[in-house]
Amino acid sequence: MKKYYGHTLLYLHETIALGSGRSDRFTEAFSDIYAPMMADLGARLFAMWETTPYNGHWPQVTIIWEIDRFADYARIGKAQALGGSHAAAAARWSTYLSEIGASGEGRIMYAGKFNRTLEQLQDAGFGAGLVIQEIMQTKPGRQDDYIRELERLYVPWSERTGKRWLGSFITTFRFNEVIHYWALDGDWDCFAEHYPSWKDSPPAEIVTWMSVAPALRDGWEDSILQALPPSPLR
Repeated sequence: MKKYYGHTLLYLHETIALGSGRSDRFTEAFSDIYAPMMADLGARLFAMWETTPYNGHWPQVTIIWEIDRFADYARIGKAQALGGSHAAAAARWSTYLSEIGASGEGRIMYAGKFNRTLEQLQDAGFGAGLVIQEIMQTKPGRQDDYIRELERLYVPWSERTGKRWLGSFITTFRFNEVIHYWALDGDWDCFAEHYPSWKDSPPAEIVTWMSVAPALRDGWEDSILQALPPSPLR
């Protein structure tokens, strides 16, 4: 069963396939139309990445917005709906997406218990110019269990090998999905300096993790994403 912690913020996760669009033109339209509308409605841009060609679906952009509670989500939805205060801006954004043949998928997510907020990450100087995104299918209802074991067994080893844990998120209206983000030290240089992550045999904590994780998950898909200019964690 999901656990909702008192401090937990909400995150709106958008995956947008660009169709015939280019990321630089998309960024221009985003900065001109969409970002001002969302900021005016109280959403904070948490991250904006594009998928890199060799690992993931492309051309594709991932956008994450940070909001405080479902009341903010309700306000955003109402404002963008027909007759709402921001309906015109929402229509402009929708028209642009239609013109480039874009399609997408949206998620509403809760942060994991030990995630840091955007403000806390910025105060710590946390950079996420290049990240690994893992979209995990857990066993039904085991999202919190999966994150707990990941934090216990995998995160310490991962951060010793150049992959800093940005956070884990539970998709609210799905009972078997968790999304993790790992920021790579040195961006692309991380692959040259730290891969393969173990040379001969995996360390003890990874052996334990590999025995625990399969009981909690059914599969996953990972992508390598790089930050676009509007992203505050570049």
